[in-house]
Amino acid sequence: MKAIITGMNGAVAPFVNRELEKRGIETVIWDRAKVPTDNEKDVFHFIHEHKPDYFLQIATGPVEWLEYIAKATKELGVKLVFTSTVSVFSEQGTGPYTIESVPDSEEDYGLYKIECEKTVRAFHPGAVILRIGWQIGTSAGSNNMIDFLERTFQEKGVIEVSTEWYPSTSFLTETAKVIVDGAAILEPDTYLVNSNKKYSFYEIAQHLKEKHKAEWIVQKSTDLKRDDRMFDDRINIPELF
Repeated sequence: MKAIITGMNGAVAPFVNRELEKRGIETVIWDRAKVPTDNEKDVFHFIHEHKPDYFLQIATGPVEWLEYIAKATKELGVKLVFTSTVSVFSEQGTGPYTIESVPDSEEDYGLYKIECEKTVRAFHPGAVILRIGWQIGTSAGSNNMIDFLERTFQEKGVIEVSTEWYPSTSFLTETAKVIVDGAAILEPDTYLVNSNKKYSFYEIAQHLKEKHKAEWIVQKSTDLKRDDRMFDDRINIPELF
């Protein structure tokens, strides 16, 4: 089996790539410095040349690039997995969210991902869309929760986190397994990926502080009152703690 994967400069794709390798799936990395994203023929040629079984679109990029990918993978019979986000839901609203919840973001990133989801559905109805939450990595240095907490502590000397915000979040290692499962076993549909069943951001930060033996000073706040958790019984992912 073979998979093309995008987004290797981000937080999620390197973990997905390792999970693919663990399962004996050959990986082809899309290098945007070598393969353009703005030419439909070049996109089709790259996918056709490598003949993957799966295409894992984890990178952000122009919606037109995603359209080219969706068209090519559909025509070539390649299973497409697209990673979306909990940010498709409004920051003015509150969850918990289910698959029946209607995306209603007013923010640029959420609107971008909503447009991406529509593009995938329009041009590759057989694709799998995975809405993921804030990812928890293993260390600082990339766009994940550990990095946020460490940077906040270094900049401010204290981390104020809400006891009344319940984020959608998962460990990157577990999210990677779900993404690969999206290619291998999930049926075409939109799925919600979240490991946090019951914890506030304050409780999560305290747990991560203990786990990583960090020197963070974590203080309670109630400034943010919202429930961003997503629930989908079809997704097999361990609970957070």
